[in-house]
Amino acid sequence: MACGRTWDAVAISPISRGLDALVAMRVGPRRGYPVLADHLRDQLYVLVPPGTGGAAAGLPGVRVLGDGFQLLMPAGQHGSPVAHWVSPPRESAPPLIRPDRLTHHLRALAREQQKAATS
Repeated sequence: MACGRTWDAVAISPISRGLDALVAMRVGPRRGYPVLADHLRDQLYVLVPPGTGGAAAGLPGVRVLGDGFQLLMPAGQHGSPVAHWVSPPRESAPPLIRPDRLTHHLRALAREQQKAATS
């Protein structure tokens, strides 16, 4: 699927960091926000509104897929053991994660990890 049209994808490595950010945001899998896990690359893809993914650019372990990029999506509601929907998108227009909230929580996690590494 082409990125940058109906959404941007924020790729977060490792998956655990992305999941920790979603937990801190209180964004559970049943809320309908589209979130995809790629276990081969150990990346979590969080879909945000188009043109807004750049807010997370430059953060450790983050890559932004916007206009000009494509993301391979699993078919169906679940996917496969390699790549699956942590939170499958809804049939209608899914709610997208606010990039400012995601970026805030990713920065906070990076600061905590940096403090732990220097302690």
